[in-house]
Amino acid sequence: MRIKRIHHLTIAVRDLDGARLTFEQLFDVRAGGAGNVPAFGVSAVNVPIGDGTLQLVSPADADNPVMRFLERKGEGFYNLALEIEGLDETVRELAEQGVRVSEPIELEPGVRSAFVTMAATHGVSVQLIEVTQPVSQPAAPPVSAPDELPEADEAAFERPAGEAPLPEESPPAPREQLLDLTPDEWSDVD
Repeated sequence: MRIKRIHHLTIAVRDLDGARLTFEQLFDVRAGGAGNVPAFGVSAVNVPIGDGTLQLVSPADADNPVMRFLERKGEGFYNLALEIEGLDETVRELAEQGVRVSEPIELEPGVRSAFVTMAATHGVSVQLIEVTQPVSQPAAPPVSAPDELPEADEAAFERPAGEAPLPEESPPAPREQLLDLTPDEWSDVD
């Protein structure tokens, strides 16, 4: 297996808008727009952290893996997504070692993914992602049409005396919709 980088980390939250505001203020960054992922019954927002991405997800439907995770464990770390080279070869290698891995699927043009069973990773949801489309090409449209979250009420956050407000910036360029939502058969209830 050739791991290129951590693609993103996912945090499950109950209040996506509130979590977005918290991480924007905490890390002095601007998050991308929220996108609904109806197939998984969630909404997601990407927060740039350095050269990485922190993805916040919140259930939009009452019955999905993220809702069950929140009910069992509360808010917190949900998923580690690793960008790798050779997804098919990696899945074969892991299977030869006796590790269950889901069948690779295409999330969007140029992005494929598979999940390692949590029983093999000490309870951590690990997603393997292969990006075959060069970064310089325009990102493929998201799996579902993004719905922008309402604009944040910056007055809701009080800044310490003397601290300057965040500078106004142009909105960040749209980022690819990251899908890392583990199907139940790959969860910690194997």
